[in-house]
Amino acid sequence: MLAKLVLVLLIIIVGSFIWFFVKGKVSNAHAQVRDRAVEGNFGRAIAAGPATKHLSMMGRTLTLGTDPTRAGELIVHIATSDDRVTDVTSEEGAIVIQIDGSYPLARAQLMADRTVVGIDAMTWEMGFPQGAAVWDRIATAISQAATHQGIPVGEGSREFVKDEGTSGRPEVWTVRMT
Repeated sequence: MLAKLVLVLLIIIVGSFIWFFVKGKVSNAHAQVRDRAVEGNFGRAIAAGPATKHLSMMGRTLTLGTDPTRAGELIVHIATSDDRVTDVTSEEGAIVIQIDGSYPLARAQLMADRTVVGIDAMTWEMGFPQGAAVWDRIATAISQAATHQGIPVGEGSREFVKDEGTSGRPEVWTVRMT
């Protein structure tokens, strides 16, 4: 009985040493492949397609052809119903929507004949603009609700540039001013 117990403990100890070295070899090989991919821009090439898609989602703007009061009520109602929207505030002639605490930051410009809503600033982390799916979901809901209410809806797009005035991580990107 004691011999069998010693044999099992010996197998466990030897197995642990073997596992440690095999795992280290696999981890080192994985790290080398990852480093080669980044050096060869392979990783950037793989991320480029999805990042471009997310960036175009973030650039999506809506123009609602109605008075500012009606458009503002619609936008506030849709935005506050989304769980990822953390704050909706009114400013002079605008409604500001914060997603996930600070960014992305959407702004609805309330004008006399129309309202334009889109992302003003966003963060770029892990190779992607953050919050694109949330913004796309909110913009789609606004568009559908406006269409359902008979409000004309037009779509447009914005371009973004890295804001060099901010430092640190995450990177902040803002609308390109032309």
